[in-house]
This record gives sequence, structure tokens and C-alpha cells, in this order.
Amino acid sequence: MKAAKTDALPDFRLMKQSDIVSFFHLQMPRWLFSHEQYKPLSLEAKVAYTFLLNRFQLSRLNGWVNDNGEVFVIFTRESLAAEMQITYKKAIAAFRELVAARLIWEKRVGRGNANQIYLALVELAAADADDHTAAPFGNGGARPAETAHLDSNAGREDTARPAEAADQEPPSPDLKTCQNSSSIPAETAHPDLPDSHPSKKEKREIDMSDPDKVSPSVSARGRESTDGQDDSEPFEKLLERCELWILPEEAQGVFQNAIERLYYASSFTVGKATLPQARVRSHLWRLDGMVLEDAYHKLRSNTGQRVKNSTAYVMSTIFNAIHESESDLLVDPYLNALSRASSPGGGRGYAM
Repeated sequence: MKAAKTDALPDFRLMKQSDIVSFFHLQMPRWLFSHEQYKPLSLEAKVAYTFLLNRFQLSRLNGWVNDNGEVFVIFTRESLAAEMQITYKKAIAAFRELVAARLIWEKRVGRGNANQIYLALVELAAADADDHTAAPFGNGGARPAETAHLDSNAGREDTARPAEAADQEPPSPDLKTCQNSSSIPAETAHPDLPDSHPSKKEKREIDMSDPDKVSPSVSARGRESTDGQDDSEPFEKLLERCELWILPEEAQGVFQNAIERLYYASSFTVGKATLPQARVRSHLWRLDGMVLEDAYHKLRSNTGQRVKNSTAYVMSTIFNAIHESESDLLVDPYLNALSRASSPGGGRGYAM
């Protein structure tokens, strides 16, 4: 096509044939917009997938693979929200869409560590692969969508690295570096979480078996904190950290309701101790999927006790489970016997 005559030009330079795009750019799969299965995804989810897909190449070069040779990437919700310049809540929603669309799968690593994210191997039908509007294959042959961008980047990754790589959490020190030789620093999943100090172990007979002794005092301000500021976004971050989706579907709503009551309560009484809202919240930030799984199994193990107030009972169980996983280990007779046998100085165990 012949270009139209340009009498007046803008006050900035226009790209010419001789200009080469040397800066890093994101490569977004076309099938996200043309394939019937993925067209319904929100724009935020499609862009989020693009960020994950481009980071896949960096992880591959760094050798971040499991025993099956499958590549994982590290990208926290906070980092994605910052990169995409969206709210944390929208980043959470984008991840949920990708999980529901079976485009990603997350492996929980443990407390304080970011999840390892695996990208699904997207295999398009022959008709979609042959259609240039479905995927940029060019040679007419079907290729996995997540590797379609690798050839164009071959030979360039060692000399150009995106700034976003600074968020990744390396499992080993052998990392690819950019031109300034700076490596990728480790990052925990929630670096800004407040520190919390475990209190003395409450008697389980009070905490677990008598829900009437658990007294939440919920503020009438609803989703506002005691100083009048809306704190719904921190609560959404807490819910994301809790990973409620790992629980059975019928338990997810029950646990979310209990956690919400704990979070917005002006105070919370367990046994003879009444904790103010700030202390309750500092403990709640230690919640994660592992703690909630432990609380769920403790609730399901109740086969004989009649519970008068089930909501308070669930709240008490969740709150106590935050530190009981550690305290149970401290009082385990078998582990203590091993510790005494292996301790120097005549078999002394823990100093109590």
C-alpha cells in the first residue's frame, strides 16, 4: 500500500525502515483475543498472562525447573500489581481468572515464600494454528503457545534483561545477569508483613472446647478500621495469603466469614485474655494455607463434642492454629526425647 502524502508532521520523530526495535517488549499471544476459550478473559488477566509468559523465558535460562523439567516462575501479586499499575485486588482477580482458565497452576512452597507458578502447555487445534489470527506461528506449523516467542529472543536474552526480573526469587545462586552484572535478588511473598510474637500457649480445654469463652467484639463500622480509614484492601491481601481455595468448597465461605470477623473485631477474647484489634491483626498476618488446613482438620476431628456457637468455635480454632503448629512440636514427647538424647551436656533438652 502506498503511503498518503504527509504535508505536516508531528513534533516528535517517527520510526523508519532502518530503525530497529532494540528495547525490551512484551509479546502477547494472539490466541488470547481470538480463541473462543480465552476471549472471555478480562484485559487485566490477558496482560497478566503476558507478563508470566515473558518471565518464563528468564526462568528457563536460569534453570528454574522441577524434577520433571517443568519451568516455574516467581511473580507475586504485589509485584504484578506494581508492574501493571493496577490495584492489588485486580491482580488477585487476574490470577484467579488464569487459574480458572487452566492457564497456570501454582505450587505452594511454604510460609513466607512466594508460590511457584507453572504455565500450562497450551495446544491449539490445527485450524487455530493455521489461522494467522490465532497465533503468530508464521511457518504454518502448530507450536505450544508458551514457547512461540523463544526463537525471536534467541541470542538476545544474555545481553538484555527486563527490569521486572528484579522481583524474582531465585532458588539457587546460579543466575543469569544483565549488562550491569546485577543478579536477581530474592523476594519473600509478603516482605512488609508486620512481625508477630507468639503468646504463651492457651489451654486447649478453654480455647477449643468452650466456644462461649471466645468473645469477638466486632466494630459497627464494618469495613472501616477504628481510625475511620477504609482497610478493605489490606483485608483482601490477607484473604489472598490465606489461600482459601485449597479448602473444600463448603468450608471456604465458613473460613472467610470467621477470618473477616477476626479481622474487623475491635477486640477478641480467648480464655481470660482480651487482645486489641492491632494485636489480633498482627497474628492474622501469619495465616496461610498450611495453617488453615491444620485448623480444618482439627475442626473435622470433633466427633463427640456438642458445639453451641459454631462460628465462635471456628474463629477460636483458626486463631489458635496460627501458633499451635509450632507449640505442638515443642511439647511432642517423641521429639523432645530425641532432643534430650542428642543434646550435649548430659542429655538436657530445651530450657523451659
